[in-house]
Amino acid sequence: MEKKTEIKEKFCGNCNSHSPYNYPNQVFCTKRLLQNKNPIVETLWCCEEWTPSTQECYCVQEAKKNQK
Repeated sequence: MEKKTEIKEKFCGNCNSHSPYNYPNQVFCTKRLLQNKNPIVETLWCCEEWTPSTQECYCVQEAKKNQK
């Protein structure tokens, strides 16, 4: 049986459209690039087009540590 990762919070860092940029505080968003918007966003930000990531990423955990 496949184990699913449960995502409790919506952040760019755990969205399916992100790629590392300025790890861990900023990510590159493919969706925003395709919409002619600034693709560089904060890891802990979230837009209305958020989709859950299929793979676990540590961006959010590391960005939260940097916030403190």
